[in-house]
Amino acid sequence: MVLQPQLIRLIDKKAREECGDTALLYSSTYIFQLNDHINGTCKLANHEIEAKVDYLAGCLTITLDNPLQELELLRARLCEGRKFNSIDDLSYIKLTTDSFPKAGRLNQAGEALFYASVAVKQDDTALRVVLSEAGAKELDRLDVLRSHQTTGSDLNLRVIGIWDQVRRDERPYYLSKDIFDYYKKARGYMVQKFDTKLLSAYELTDRFFADILSRKGSESLYQVTSALGCVFMDGKTDGVLYTSVEAKGEPVVALLPSAVDTKVEHQFVCNVFIQECYSYEFCSYETIAKTFSIEKATGKLNW
Repeated sequence: MVLQPQLIRLIDKKAREECGDTALLYSSTYIFQLNDHINGTCKLANHEIEAKVDYLAGCLTITLDNPLQELELLRARLCEGRKFNSIDDLSYIKLTTDSFPKAGRLNQAGEALFYASVAVKQDDTALRVVLSEAGAKELDRLDVLRSHQTTGSDLNLRVIGIWDQVRRDERPYYLSKDIFDYYKKARGYMVQKFDTKLLSAYELTDRFFADILSRKGSESLYQVTSALGCVFMDGKTDGVLYTSVEAKGEPVVALLPSAVDTKVEHQFVCNVFIQECYSYEFCSYETIAKTFSIEKATGKLNW
């Protein structure tokens, strides 16, 4: 397995030009300040948040070009007893305003993203994950959209927290061994080239991003994480892959609308009734109905 030449050049350049003492000082200081803002012990202005996040994500993050294929996706929405009739009701929000949708896990106010869980295991894990992410409660009814990645397409995703998992040699089950081994080889080269403090600055930043994306939502948290999404989804990527809030270790994604339109096909929708909720992603449910087709031209759901 050989590292891509552009990755080697990037690591070499960073090793030559970046000062480990400075990088670690800035990363630790900014992370303390951003955490204080999230926890409510101080308040940062939006431009301060954006500047700090931009430095951490833009200067102390290395992204590998390892596109993913053949992902299966689940997305849920509360339907309050009725079934939705159009795919537009279940996909990303088409009609946005300056303030709608509200700032979220990775979207800024007025920005639409396609949030979904990734189905890897041959069981109902992904369904329970997406139900918990949608905030499903006992006696709720939700429509759950099942989609898959278009055959032959590549989804270029920023994988949050992967460097921390590589450091601990803990391969997430949703990544292939080949991709994980490539990350391990890249980190091995970083260990060779970076001084200890510079490497720590990168690993501290990655740990912080993974941490904040897996926390319970709040307005102050979303002020930080939505700024992170703005940096990561800069036109060179299709979205972000990170860990579920309710089901630790389970993969979820936030995709740009352009990626959904060109690289995702919607398969069917199920109407699900929540019988009991036990906490986290654990619940009992019943599938009430399922579409027999989705009209491609109009997006009409045929139940």
